[in-house]
Amino acid sequence: MSLNLRFGLLVTSFLLLLIVLHFTIKGKIPIKYSLVWLLSILILLSTAIVPNILVIISKLIGFVTMSNMIIGMILILLLLITFTLTIIVSGQQRKINLLIQEISILKATINKK
Repeated sequence: MSLNLRFGLLVTSFLLLLIVLHFTIKGKIPIKYSLVWLLSILILLSTAIVPNILVIISKLIGFVTMSNMIIGMILILLLLITFTLTIIVSGQQRKINLLIQEISILKATINKK
């Protein structure tokens, strides 16, 4: 892995870490949701620090250049984050539907009195 690519990964990881920590401290992102981002940042950092593992994996998978492997890895991480957020949104939607039903029942009982 070239030095420029490693440096780019390190800078990107630290910027993402600062952004995630900033929003978590400000209370805009709950800690349980920021863990997905922190795991992704940890993977990017470990890739930049120990690139030999990535070289072995890229040879096994069949990538020609390391930058293609990095882009593929980032795309997979983004897909995992999107999937995780979809699960979270689905859970929130179920809770909203339940809340609407409970409020409707309460309104019906109040109107009967």
